[in-house]
Order: sequence, then C-alpha cells, then structure tokens
Amino acid sequence: MSTEAAIADLETGKLFPFSDWPNEEIPRVSVGVYTVWLGEQLIYVGYSGRNLRPHEIKAAKKPKGLLTRLKSHRTGLRNDDQFCLYVCDRFIIPGLDTETQQRLANGELLLDGLTRKFIRGKLSYRFITTEGSEAARRSESQVREGFLNAGKPLLNPA
Repeated sequence: MSTEAAIADLETGKLFPFSDWPNEEIPRVSVGVYTVWLGEQLIYVGYSGRNLRPHEIKAAKKPKGLLTRLKSHRTGLRNDDQFCLYVCDRFIIPGLDTETQQRLANGELLLDGLTRKFIRGKLSYRFITTEGSEAARRSESQVREGFLNAGKPLLNPA
C-alpha cells in the first residue's frame, strides 16, 4: 500500500469509538499514526512508538506504541497527556455552567472525569501502523498540514 493510501485510511478506514475497549485490532506493540474524530470533524492527529526499534517490536513483553497511547487518551487524565488537555480546554471548560463549576470547586466533580466522559462518549479514532517512527512522524505532519479532505485537525494543526 502506498504512503498516500495508508494516510487516506486515517480518514476513510475503520472508525473505532473510544467507548469500545479494549480494541483487539490494535497490535500490542506497534509504531503508527492515528486520527481522532468528533463525528465527521477531524480534531487531532498523533503518532506513537517513536522510540521503538524493529527488534523491540518483536521481542516486547509489554504493550507499547499505538495501543498504550490510545489507552492513555481514553483515560481522560490531563496530567501527562496533551490530547486530554486539548480536549478539556476546547470542549469541556467552555461548556461549564455555574452549577458544574460549583461542583468542581467543591470537589464533587473532577475535570479529568468530565474529559474522560466526553472522550468515551463522543470521540472515535482511526489508526495505521508504519514501518518506523520516521514514517509515522512524516505521516502525522502531512495530516497536520491538511493532507486529508477533512482539512487540518482542530486541536493540533501545523
């Protein structure tokens, strides 16, 4: 499959809701690129597996790469996940009403919980695997620059 065709799968390939987990179609250890969608809107593109070497992919005992990255996004935890921060800042915080703000202030709710609920309830993803991290990085850059018909991703355009 050509690089262009593989990248096109990030827009037209199988769509997986974050609510359906685990996803057995994601390799346990892989380098690849993924897009995140809110309905028909492309909101994010990322890649994972930057430090994976070919010999590590075959020998890894623990999941690494795409699987762990998408699992991290699914948690909604903002402490070390830039995607979750973007989702919270752009989709959660602007929609907070006074009552919800008060519940957050009282500790009855957490932004991480609201972010997780939004991700699992409204977002879906597509992914492709690549031969290595350089190919994944290039593909991510192309999508960020608007290669797909959907245009540039809302949360992290180039």
